[in-house]
Amino acid sequence: MITMQQEFAEVREVPALEMNGVSWRAGRHTVLSDVSLAVKPGELLGLIGPNGSGKSSVLRILAGIHAPTQGTVHLHGHSLRAMGRRQVAQHLAMVAQTADTLDAITARDAVELGRTPWLSALQSWSARDDEIVSEALGCVGMHDRQQRLWGQLSGGERQRIHIARALAQQPQILLMDEPTNHLDIHQQLALMDLVLALPITKVMAI
Repeated sequence: MITMQQEFAEVREVPALEMNGVSWRAGRHTVLSDVSLAVKPGELLGLIGPNGSGKSSVLRILAGIHAPTQGTVHLHGHSLRAMGRRQVAQHLAMVAQTADTLDAITARDAVELGRTPWLSALQSWSARDDEIVSEALGCVGMHDRQQRLWGQLSGGERQRIHIARALAQQPQILLMDEPTNHLDIHQQLALMDLVLALPITKVMAI
């Protein structure tokens, strides 16, 4: 029997992400109308446009956060609508523009949330999960600040932690909504170098 995991690994010719004829409305307002795109495995696709042009909405639909009013979205050839949230999260991670919390958690706690899709009653937290989280913190230069409380982090530090959380998820596809927001020029360049070096599919709103 072929599992979906095996299918994902084998069908390299199928687009990693595909959106066909997608429209989406927020209330009575049409945000997207008949949008189609396809992203090849390993490709970097940039979504470029002014604020309010629908870039964030495209990413949320690709991530399965919003369901399209019309049209279809496929992840490696499989209908996103038919997939469970945990299954989607094992293949796709998103870094939103803003994501905050009032909880008294540390930077490392926030990154550990990226491992959630891989945990279950049969798969508890392991030493390998600790290693993955530490590696993700190191990638964004936040390993030495991992025990700081969320409220003590600057906007740029929080953004880097969001990116580390996505990296800890070990996705095949990474969606990023203006990821350089709140970062200084040196951090922006370092982040872009990091993202470009990732051997995965990337869709970025800029």
